[in-house]
Amino acid sequence: MRIYLIMFLFLVSTTLVSAQRKKDDGTVLVSTEGVIYSLPRTGIRINVQAKQEKFFHGPYFQYAEAMLGLKNAPSGDFERWSITDIQIETFSEADPDQVYKSTGIAASMLSLTEAGILAGVNSAAVPGDAAFAVSTFLGDTKTPDYPFADLSLNPFFEVGDSTARRALVTKSLEEKAQEAAHTITKLRKRRFKSLANAYEVQLPDGRAYELMVGELDKLEEEYVGLFIGKTYTKTFEYSFDFIPGENSVSGEVAFRFAENKGVLPKTDLSGKPVVVDMKKLDNLASAQGKLNAEGGSSGVFYRVPGQAEIRIMNGMNLIAATRATIAQFGTVAPLPESLLDGTYRIAFHPKTGAIKSVLDVE
Repeated sequence: MRIYLIMFLFLVSTTLVSAQRKKDDGTVLVSTEGVIYSLPRTGIRINVQAKQEKFFHGPYFQYAEAMLGLKNAPSGDFERWSITDIQIETFSEADPDQVYKSTGIAASMLSLTEAGILAGVNSAAVPGDAAFAVSTFLGDTKTPDYPFADLSLNPFFEVGDSTARRALVTKSLEEKAQEAAHTITKLRKRRFKSLANAYEVQLPDGRAYELMVGELDKLEEEYVGLFIGKTYTKTFEYSFDFIPGENSVSGEVAFRFAENKGVLPKTDLSGKPVVVDMKKLDNLASAQGKLNAEGGSSGVFYRVPGQAEIRIMNGMNLIAATRATIAQFGTVAPLPESLLDGTYRIAFHPKTGAIKSVLDVE
């Protein structure tokens, strides 16, 4: 009877353990007999700022030189993009090639980030990178349906003579251009007289005076645009992530760029590739290679990161360059067993996995 009771209790306990190893969603939890953690690897984030320019030619462009002395006024519309700024930064994530299991008393002292990266021993975890970048390729510069709404201060028609029976006669394009050029001349004269204080009546001073002169400038700019055209600009920002392996990288396409389309994903072959070159600094890596990589029984490892030179190339043109600390370009070393007896508090850099500090527990 006693033997049957023991077998019954064993079966019940086994069933309870199996039930506890399942989450609500049915995922089975595998027993590890230790704490599984990862070391971080370094990713490169390329932040790109690009400017879009949409140009509309002026309706009076053919008269720009004759009436205003402005040569080579554009005769067609176009769209033009340019890269105005590039910034390079690093971020970290769990390295799937550097996953370890710690056992024994050391396992009870490990603190991990929410991504499962080793953050410290016998110390509180430090939050890792929480921000992530999102690039959208849906943006466009908003422009009015008709960029030149104000073509003249005067009517576009005039009353005909007796031969036309006083019917309204539409002015020619040249006549409209002449009136617009005359308006520009009047605006310039008024602005000059305002700045020279050449009016008989005292002009307002202070903020009112600045506003008046500013409005004259805006009017002149609008009317000159009738001859030389008008440009609408907008700035867009993009971010592209790249995670290198353990060796140097050459010619990795980060994104593509076209002067008539702007910044494009690397899968869009209509643009020219902008590539990343990363050169691993071998002098530091060779010095780290002399370290002993054999771990102790606790199974706690950390990174000794390496260095890299990073270059961003647009064809043959270098558009950005920097140096950065890259975790996977270095080596992995075991934490000494003497530091895992509970008398030390150890913190690691969340981006590189390198030791940040080793302090006595107070």
